Amino acid sequence: MIENNRQYYNNNNNMSEPKKPQINNTEYQEIFKEVQELQNKQKELEENGLKFREQYNEGYRELGGIISSLDKNEKSTKALSSRLSSLIKSDKSIASMEETKELSKQLQQINLKIKDSKSKFIPETGSIFVRLFLGQVNVKHYRESEKFRLKQEYEKFKMKTNPQFLLFVVLLYLYPDRSFVTTSWQIWLLYYYVTLALRENILLVNGSKIRNWWIMHHYISIVGSLTNLLWPTGGSFSYFLPQITYFSGCQGIVQMLSSRYQQGQLYKQVAMGKASVIDVTGESDGWTPSALFLLPFLLFVQLFQLYNSFCFFAYSYRNNFDLHDWQVISSGLIFLLLGSGNLYTTITTYYYKYFKSPQQQQQQQNVQKID
Repeated sequence: MIENNRQYYNNNNNMSEPKKPQINNTEYQEIFKEVQELQNKQKELEENGLKFREQYNEGYRELGGIISSLDKNEKSTKALSSRLSSLIKSDKSIASMEETKELSKQLQQINLKIKDSKSKFIPETGSIFVRLFLGQVNVKHYRESEKFRLKQEYEKFKMKTNPQFLLFVVLLYLYPDRSFVTTSWQIWLLYYYVTLALRENILLVNGSKIRNWWIMHHYISIVGSLTNLLWPTGGSFSYFLPQITYFSGCQGIVQMLSSRYQQGQLYKQVAMGKASVIDVTGESDGWTPSALFLLPFLLFVQLFQLYNSFCFFAYSYRNNFDLHDWQVISSGLIFLLLGSGNLYTTITTYYYKYFKSPQQQQQQQNVQKID
């Protein structure tokens, strides 16, 4: 295939090679000379491109061999562990020997290394959510620069959309009766949370540390956005729109404050070698004034979510849980899940930040990390 491509380029270049200049003009001859040099450079670039493509394909063939060998090693490790366990059961005298314990420990270490290698090399399609949008395609990047770019684009998206979030709140406040404004806001929210969830799932595959709850948070928010989109204007929607608008404004402000804090913490952690450049949030050890400053705002929004849940359920109760207004019950449940989940995550994060040792904090982060 490579040879065919090379032949194609050679034929193309040979066909386009101009003859010696017939025009006796100094300026024209200089242009002609530069054209020849440019053509030679282009031919060289095409050859280098073909070589790179050949090396690239060869690298993927070697990767396939590595993955196959890892699978074989994994099976061998399991078989050896099973044989050793059977031997220990049949011969109790060797069970307590130091050499047996050391051998068992070696097998465990080999198994952990195999899993670590597979997580680095094996192509992945991501979660069901990613496959729903992209299909069965590999979303893992092997170049560190590509992983870093994924993370950068994610951070840029959050920074760009935070002001848009507040802009929609202003429009809702000024034009609450315009269906175009409310529908645009609902569609934008759906786009926002779907995009966040999709990017975070791909970042997880590529080694970023993101808490399980935030992925789940965005899934729940997607359901909430769909509920809003299917909510007819007027009636209960008009009744709750002012309250939702005030809440969205508070949420947008806190998101901007939180993003600035997390970005600063991440830069600090990367500089100290305690975080990877592809991580999207920073968890510092110990107390920081900025973290304490942020706490009241976080708690206010999360308690606001729980208050919203209470209001939705109370409204539904007064209307005998009318199923024609199913959006009210659904919104109450969604706010309850988001508020309680956010509150629990915030409390546990600050508890480990201020009352636990760095080793215990690291253990907590390892539990929250998706491998």
